[in-house]
Amino acid sequence: MSSTWDDDGFLDFKELEDQMAQFVDKSELEEMLSIQLEEVEMLQSMFSNPGEFEIYDRSVIIDINDFVKGKCNVLPPRFDFTINLVLDEKKLEVCVNLPLDYPADEPDIFVRNDSLTRTQQHALNSDLAKYISSLNKGEICIYPAIAWLQEHALSYFISPGKSSKLNTTSRITDVNKHFSRYWIYSHHIYSKIKRRCIMDLSQEYNVTGFCLPGRPGIICVEGWESDCSEWWQRVRCMNWKKIMCKKKEEKRITEEAPLESFRKFTGFQEISFDGGKNKMRESHMDMGEFYKYLSDHECSYVFRDYFGVDGKVGTIVQ
Repeated sequence: MSSTWDDDGFLDFKELEDQMAQFVDKSELEEMLSIQLEEVEMLQSMFSNPGEFEIYDRSVIIDINDFVKGKCNVLPPRFDFTINLVLDEKKLEVCVNLPLDYPADEPDIFVRNDSLTRTQQHALNSDLAKYISSLNKGEICIYPAIAWLQEHALSYFISPGKSSKLNTTSRITDVNKHFSRYWIYSHHIYSKIKRRCIMDLSQEYNVTGFCLPGRPGIICVEGWESDCSEWWQRVRCMNWKKIMCKKKEEKRITEEAPLESFRKFTGFQEISFDGGKNKMRESHMDMGEFYKYLSDHECSYVFRDYFGVDGKVGTIVQ
């Protein structure tokens, strides 16, 4: 059956955001953001030594304050900060990204250390996520998460040859029996720094796929489940206006169906389909060319997941 595109079905992302915002109770959101401001202030006082607490963009505090005080109706960016812990001379980078409706929603927290193996780091982050999920909903949980790390993190540094109650090797082996493909949607991707980081992380985690900058921004990564999961944890901890995993595909790896047999892409690259004559942000993406790109890689089915309509070659979003 051929795919069709209804010219009246163009997706206006600004209109979609406005419609979504209507479902958010502004008073509840103001209350949650007030709690975030108080918690961040508390964390800053607790981790006051130079380099312990780092906020990537301090203007976010001003934006959130303005929204809470009713000076601005535009939804503010999310809090994005890092707490650097030193435990027994081992430095842990605790990257935190707070959803606008935190603490009603769980925070995104990713912990990293260059001395940890992939297995150990994946186990540490998985167990931390389980601990956070076990806490009471609606209560602040950043400091409890930090306290959990202070109590448990060092046990994840046990060398692979030694026994451990965590049994991380067996857990990660089971995870690595699966191939995954993540389809990511972002409100926009313009920052050259973020784009460079996305490319670098794809090499670090040996994932394949693509990044399509612009508004919206679209990313696909595929590879071992553990690698895709850690890549996604690190990317979503960056400061985004909005980013989400729209679709996740998973296949079990067997001798008859090895990892490489499931890949749709070779390597990871940044792609561009500019429907305008300039390279400015206002230029329109040629969605027909993007649909063709997906079709060439046997992924045209995901077009509807992103845009709610079928695609065809030769259409430019206005």
